[in-house]
This record gives sequence, C-alpha cells and structure tokens, in this order.
Amino acid sequence: MKILLVLISMVGLLSCSNESVEREQCPITIDSVSIVDSMEIKSITYYLVYRISGWSDKTEILELYDAEPIFDHCANSNKDPIFGDSLSLSHQVKHVYLNAKERTLDIEYMDVQPSNSITSNFKLELKK
Repeated sequence: MKILLVLISMVGLLSCSNESVEREQCPITIDSVSIVDSMEIKSITYYLVYRISGWSDKTEILELYDAEPIFDHCANSNKDPIFGDSLSLSHQVKHVYLNAKERTLDIEYMDVQPSNSITSNFKLELKK
C-alpha cells in the first residue's frame, strides 16, 4: 500500500514539474497588446501594435512590425518591433504616419486631452 501511495505521489509531482518547465513564468503585470492597423507597401506589410504596460502608472506604447507579430500568454512577441515609442498621456493622437523609407512612425498630437476612444486615431497613414 505504501509503494502504491509513493508511486501516485511521484507521478503527480512529475506531471506538475513538467508543466511548469514548459510554460514560461510571466511577470506580475502582463502588458495588454493589440494589433490596431496594418498597411502593405512594396510587398512588406507593416503592423501597428498598441501596448499598455505597467500596473498603476500605465505607459502607452505604439510599436511597428514589418511582419505580423504573434504574442504569447505573457504578451511577448515572436519578433522584435522595428520601431517603438511611448505616447504622450497629456495629448490626444491626431495622426500616426508611417515613414517606410526610415521604418519609423511620426506621431502627431492635438492640443486636447485624450478621450476614452483614444485608439480610434491609431490608423497608419503615409505622410505626403
């Protein structure tokens, strides 16, 4: 009977330890990420990602990828962004311009406080 109990306990411990090794431990706070827009230029599709990072002091970030990113359960991407910039929390975004030649974003702000629907202005545009 003791041998059976030991065997059952060992199987339980091994199954728990294998699961914890396979899954990455996330930080206490997990970023919120979403792909908000995309644009194809000369056979490259650029993806605009909106990231909210932090616990109480939140940081809002726009990231640019040159291929579709895939995010895991910890909000980590399978590839690095080609550009990223934190947003001003005191102004509302007016336009997000894609500079494909330099592979960057130009963010234009309005002189008004951000509204609740801030992501509505997160659309990639080409600057002319």
